[in-house]
Amino acid sequence: MIKKLILLLFFIHHSATVFSQKQTLFIDTNYNTSLTLSKVEKKPMVIFFYAPWCPHCNKMKNEVFTDSTVTSFYRKNFVCVLIDATSSYGKELKAKFQNTFKVGSFPTFAFLDSNENLLYCAVGELKKEAFLSEGNNVLLPENQLPYLKNSFNNDPSNSDKCLKYITSVRKAGLDATSITQKYFSTKTESERFTEPNWKVFSNGINNFDCDEFKFVIKNKEAFYKVVSPTRVDKKIIYTVSENLRPLVEALDTINYDNKRLIAKSFNMQQLDSLLYRFDIQILSGTSNWKKYQKITSDNVEKFSWNDTVLLYDICNTYLHDINDKNGLLQAINWGKYLLSKGESIDKYVLMSQLFTKVKDYKQAQEFAQKGKIFATNLKFKSDQFDLLLEETKKHIK
Repeated sequence: MIKKLILLLFFIHHSATVFSQKQTLFIDTNYNTSLTLSKVEKKPMVIFFYAPWCPHCNKMKNEVFTDSTVTSFYRKNFVCVLIDATSSYGKELKAKFQNTFKVGSFPTFAFLDSNENLLYCAVGELKKEAFLSEGNNVLLPENQLPYLKNSFNNDPSNSDKCLKYITSVRKAGLDATSITQKYFSTKTESERFTEPNWKVFSNGINNFDCDEFKFVIKNKEAFYKVVSPTRVDKKIIYTVSENLRPLVEALDTINYDNKRLIAKSFNMQQLDSLLYRFDIQILSGTSNWKKYQKITSDNVEKFSWNDTVLLYDICNTYLHDINDKNGLLQAINWGKYLLSKGESIDKYVLMSQLFTKVKDYKQAQEFAQKGKIFATNLKFKSDQFDLLLEETKKHIK
């Protein structure tokens, strides 16, 4: 009997331990049910938007949300809601709050009061201490979005209040341009050249097609003295890149071309290099090979010469999509330059194929032979070179 009792106690303890290990702060639940609970218990909600494939989400689930200190604090102060943002229900909920906050990356934590007002947002993987700190921040009214909004609107010329409000809005994934513009409307042009004002601009303006951004472009030298050329240029390039990239990815040539003209007018060499990369990406995506050939032909040596990966991609694109012989001969010269920067199997294959395409089979054979020797010396397979050599032999008498 004693042995049985000991075994029973061990089983109960073991089961409780396993059960506690599996406990987690967030569980899947219906949003409306949680909202009702938030009203009844008079506690704000924290919605954890996750994706099943997100390693950061899964790491927090396993390491943070199972911690007793974390679970105790959050259960005491919040109604915790778990939402799979990739599910149909999650997408509906994201759409419901699209004007309140954005779920642009995972994990995203949205803190709302019982009236569905956004109080705070946190994004990204957080360690235990940081997650507890964020929770404590939310509980202080002076850190909540409604308070920050009222504080700024009551004193729109205060840079500290403006920056705090902007930071909170940006963490919610929303655009803060209008807030920044309201702040700068309280400043004369000469008053703008200060470190605090640069911080407001840098954090709040994310559209390069607005007066405030153009003002910085026009007065770059003055802002260089306020902060540094590196910080100013980095902000300009980052903003242009973030505005144009979605248009390139969507192959939105109309809006891209319009925005590109504005960016081009800034007359910055670093921007010219960025625009060149975006140009060839969108032209490749839209199969505008005539314009692609024109832009690469004119700019490869200027913008691609020190980027062998990009140059190889361009040569490979010529191989598969450009049929103009002069263009292909130009790609062959670029390929020779690539080989001068370092041998590789891919480069030898590319050169042999380019010469085959222009029907220079002797040169194609020569590069295939060199490639085979190179591969053999490295003890790599040379099958692809054997196929290339067989193909060239058919055309050489």
